Amino acid sequence: MPKPERQILVCVNSRPPGNPKGSCGERGADSLFDRLKALVRERGLDGRVMVNRTYCLKHCSRGPVLAVQPDNTWYAGVAEADLAEICASHLEEGRPVERLLMPDVPWE
Repeated sequence: MPKPERQILVCVNSRPPGNPKGSCGERGADSLFDRLKALVRERGLDGRVMVNRTYCLKHCSRGPVLAVQPDNTWYAGVAEADLAEICASHLEEGRPVERLLMPDVPWE
């Protein structure tokens, strides 16, 4: 396999129950990761795009959070229903999904 063109980091970090910031893990990030990995494979992108679990990306209150590198594109509040659009628009056409972009806010 050649070096991937993009790497998607999916935060799956879980904070203790009741944490005021919440966490990506408690918002379904594990199933989000599994679905994204499957979609990338189904669309034939797995030779160009690597999908990896990661822990805290420092935006817990906005999770689930995905970071697409080397584009330095950050998505916030991603749901499974958004993944096909991310694949089609960003990964296949090179256009980030504007409505899901992380706002330019301080790191938590």
